[in-house]
Amino acid sequence: MTTPFGRGLLLEDGDLVLAQGRLREVESTANLSQALTLRVLTPFGSDPFNTGYGLDIEGVFTEANPVPMVKQLIQANLVRALGTDPRVRDVREVVFDDDPDLLAANPALAAAARSAHHRRLWTVRVVLDTVAGDPLTLLVDVGV
Repeated sequence: MTTPFGRGLLLEDGDLVLAQGRLREVESTANLSQALTLRVLTPFGSDPFNTGYGLDIEGVFTEANPVPMVKQLIQANLVRALGTDPRVRDVREVVFDDDPDLLAANPALAAAARSAHHRRLWTVRVVLDTVAGDPLTLLVDVGV
């Protein structure tokens, strides 16, 4: 039986999960979410079997760029990395943790976002459409 968006091995904190002596699996939308998160966490070009896989952000944090430029570069690279997955139809929205609308709804996030940015870490919400027409929201940390 085939499942939408495939099947894979479940990962928790980067480790395979065992249950009753067997590797646990993940399928359908949960598999897609896990696969896209792994794509973002993998440095671009580091997979010797697929050198176009991963998120290309090395230059974003190693060059002197103003914050708006850093955010634009991260956004462009997220769209490229996630949009190349054949199960993704469209990347609709990329929202950073310091987005004014997000902070207006929850002002307590502002201090945490500033602290994370000093460590070169951005939390980003990505909303995309799958080829099945279903929306999917990912929450990923991007940084060095």
